[in-house]
Amino acid sequence: MLNVLYEEFPESVSVHGVRYPIETDFREWIRFSELVEAEEVPWQIKCGLMLRWYKEGVPDDLESAIYALGDFLAARSLYPDGEIEEEHKSNGKPVFSFADDAGCIYAAFTGAYGIDLQKIQYMHWWKFKTLFDGLPDDTEIKQRMIYRSIDPKTIKDKNERKRVQKIQKEIALKKRTRKISDYEIGDVFS
Repeated sequence: MLNVLYEEFPESVSVHGVRYPIETDFREWIRFSELVEAEEVPWQIKCGLMLRWYKEGVPDDLESAIYALGDFLAARSLYPDGEIEEEHKSNGKPVFSFADDAGCIYAAFTGAYGIDLQKIQYMHWWKFKTLFDGLPDDTEIKQRMIYRSIDPKTIKDKNERKRVQKIQKEIALKKRTRKISDYEIGDVFS
């Protein structure tokens, strides 16, 4: 497990014991996570696009290369037991979306940390993830996550259940599909 208090965030991933430099800026990993979630993109094309996060060559074992990127996305060295990852889902459903909640996330970083995500030149994905996970519970994004994670069926009081369901309806995540261009598809095979 990596200790952020005295160990540096990695700039590469390991595939069969060989280190491969990758993109590490948070913006790139938000794009990566959106690509992973894009249901309309066929898996083969998605995998080809994911390999673009390697900076200096792609490992020969493509399956292991993709898994290494997935581990980096999840920051498995920060959260080896998957504890934070589980907090980001409820009943297998995500409780936030970088697309739907972009404004709330931006406001939370500005308010809680004084970080303007538009102006910051670079922030490592794991630093972003650590700060995101540590946002105060009173920020709008954390409140949305809390409400989205509640199962209304567990609320006994009828009025409270209706109130929570109304809030959940208002803040429900939209089903998004990323449009992939013919050029992106062609680039996978070139």
